[in-house]
Amino acid sequence: LAIAASALIVLAAGCTSTSSSAEREFSDPQSVDPAATSDPADGERVGADAIITGRDYVYEGIPDIVRAGDTIAFVNASLEEAHELVVFPLDADETRPVEELWEALDPTAAEPVLVSVAGPSQDGQLYVGDGTITDPGRYLAICFLPVGGDPELIFEQEGPVESDAPPHASVGMVAEIVVEA
Repeated sequence: LAIAASALIVLAAGCTSTSSSAEREFSDPQSVDPAATSDPADGERVGADAIITGRDYVYEGIPDIVRAGDTIAFVNASLEEAHELVVFPLDADETRPVEELWEALDPTAAEPVLVSVAGPSQDGQLYVGDGTITDPGRYLAICFLPVGGDPELIFEQEGPVESDAPPHASVGMVAEIVVEA
């Protein structure tokens, strides 16, 4: 899908794989302190104000309200698929639910404020942002990775991930994050 391929430019531009998924190294991400992490599958993290867990194909653990400047950590509880947390700000006058908005999103026209990508059972690695959202408002959280995508190939490809499979968002991996001052 074109929308998934366009959005994955962010992911593929910063990732390379040098070994197995369990030993994966990333070329240029910022990490949210992996030393402060317990088992990613249980979603517990020391030092994060909000922990968002990716599962096939939902986000879990998004608080009703995130305070501006709080640290957001992303972990992947899936045993088989990579997931990403791509966060876009929504216009102040936008009232539609996020389930409708993702299909209209042009990821090449909007700048995400946070992008974190995680292989199966791994902590997210930051590619955009520092793990915080500083401006109050509504945000769209979305995963553009292809359903059934091979995590090894996703991290090995340079440029957009090519796939005929629909994005995870199409099967429910989209959510709203509300940030207040």
